[in-house]
Amino acid sequence: MTRDPFCISILLMGQRGEVFSWRIPSASEGRSYFLNLKENRGGDLYLTIVESKKHGETDFERHQVMMFEEDFDELKKGMDRLFSFIGERKNPTPKAAEPAPKPKVRRRFVDRTRSERDQQDS
Repeated sequence: MTRDPFCISILLMGQRGEVFSWRIPSASEGRSYFLNLKENRGGDLYLTIVESKKHGETDFERHQVMMFEEDFDELKKGMDRLFSFIGERKNPTPKAAEPAPKPKVRRRFVDRTRSERDQQDS
């Protein structure tokens, strides 16, 4: 019987200092990401972001980044900005349309008195 790696990580949680773990399956086959919140012996929290790629039938290549609790706020700010940028890039806000230029019309205005108009019409 084979077990899902996510289930195994839940079973081992607490034994390896894991407080929380989340598996993110990738759209590409043979690759997964893990977000692991861990606690060291001193009670300090840290985050590991792990990429796991399958090589062959049984081998996995893992890459890991660690961030400590004092940097979590900056990580959140950076991720918020990143996803905001991605959203704007996918759905750009239309630029305000510039008003069309008014056509230039030359008008001649001649001021005539009523008597002048009457003389011209006759």
